[in-house]
Amino acid sequence: MKTLIKGAFFGGIIAFVWMNISWMVLPWHQKTIATLPDDEPVAESLRMHVPANGLYILPWTSDHSKEAMAAFNEKMDRGPFAFMVVYPNGIKMNMTQMMLYGLLFNIVVALILTWLLTKTKGLSYIQKIGFVKVAALAGAMVILVPNLIWWHFPMAYTLITFIDTAITWGLAGLAIGKVVKD
Repeated sequence: MKTLIKGAFFGGIIAFVWMNISWMVLPWHQKTIATLPDDEPVAESLRMHVPANGLYILPWTSDHSKEAMAAFNEKMDRGPFAFMVVYPNGIKMNMTQMMLYGLLFNIVVALILTWLLTKTKGLSYIQKIGFVKVAALAGAMVILVPNLIWWHFPMAYTLITFIDTAITWGLAGLAIGKVVKD
């Protein structure tokens, strides 16, 4: 139990610190997210036409009849296509709360990765770091690749997020690998 707590705490802290550096100091994530040249008309349209908070896809249809799919495909060809989370009335940004949730999330992930590593035997320290990194990358691929394939997330965004995940959990693996003994 002590191993799980130490791995979760130290691995989670390291992941949290790196993620903050990656997102707030390094420019690579910002380069994969575009801004609209004039966002106010789009914002006003969303306020007027989006009925509730939620995930929206434009165009979209839940009707899979031949006619509906033909119309949907024509709209997809014509564009625009958008995959968006919309809060038409805005959100209150509480950076303290979001940072706390981010830290807790990283601690939980580090706990899971520590637990997985305790189920292995005979790995060297370097192999333990590799195990943590590969396990995290497998989890990332479960989300990143389907978003790339089905929702057309940009390749640059996907690659940077994948690389950042490798760095994050490789660094966290330094601590996790140290606390997990055979």
